Amino acid sequence: MTEFKKKSPRKSHKRFGVYEIVVLCLLVLYSAAVLALILWGFSASFRTYASITKNPWKVFDNLKIDNYIAVFEDFKTLKEHAGGFKTVYFEEMFLNSLLYAGGGAFLQSICTAAIAYCTAKYDNKCSTIIHYVVIITLSLPIVGNLASMLTVTKKLKLYDTIIGSWIMKFGFNNIYYMIFYAFFRKISWEYAESAFLDGGSHYTVFFRIMLPLAVPVISTIFLLNFIQYWNDFETPYMFLPNHTTSAVMLYMSIIGGGGTWAGPSPVDITTQLAAAFMVFLPIFVLFLVFKNKIMGNLSEGGIKG
Repeated sequence: MTEFKKKSPRKSHKRFGVYEIVVLCLLVLYSAAVLALILWGFSASFRTYASITKNPWKVFDNLKIDNYIAVFEDFKTLKEHAGGFKTVYFEEMFLNSLLYAGGGAFLQSICTAAIAYCTAKYDNKCSTIIHYVVIITLSLPIVGNLASMLTVTKKLKLYDTIIGSWIMKFGFNNIYYMIFYAFFRKISWEYAESAFLDGGSHYTVFFRIMLPLAVPVISTIFLLNFIQYWNDFETPYMFLPNHTTSAVMLYMSIIGGGGTWAGPSPVDITTQLAAAFMVFLPIFVLFLVFKNKIMGNLSEGGIKG
């Protein structure tokens, strides 16, 4: 008998259209421009201002670490302490950023997850009202509330305290509520029914079943909130005058003099670049380490089968 050799199916190659090619080229050019600026700024942070002015494109000319040493000496501010003033250096500002961003991100992530779980799994009028209030308020811009927020925080003795800034972040009216809501909607209620049969309460279901299942999403939202609050400038500047963060520090180094700024007025651009990269590096490393988890957990939005 004659054996016929089966032909393997040909692999189809997707052809890119003109639109896709144009968009790809624009994205490549944009990425290259951003990368070039970052690399140039990083190189300039090791150079002197005179060297940059004379030869701006010689990126490897006269590289030194003096600018990074100057960050720990020149970046300083004053805060009220024991009836007088105390000098605050870069290390304490960096620590203030960690406390402000870490505590605020954790409390907001947990609060949002808890409220989203209640509205997603308990069908009653209260959960329905909360759900639609969040949707409506997210679509409406809130402006002009800064004065009232300052008044309330001062009346409640929360002004200029790290704990007060955490309480301000302890809320659920944010876009991540929708991600948690979609996540909990996909979880089968059979988990809870099994726990109820074993004598478990609603608190047991949430803390011992639902919350552990949501740990990947919570950790992802925490990282995103942490990055946002780490770069936040306006809130610490207005509500934490004696707890200067690294973001506020960078602003004060640019405008110099006045207020509580105790460093040179203004700081050289090369030293500013060094400080900016020192503040940027932790967030950049954090994003590189967890980028796959961040994108994966947000895109899945539920439990793998």
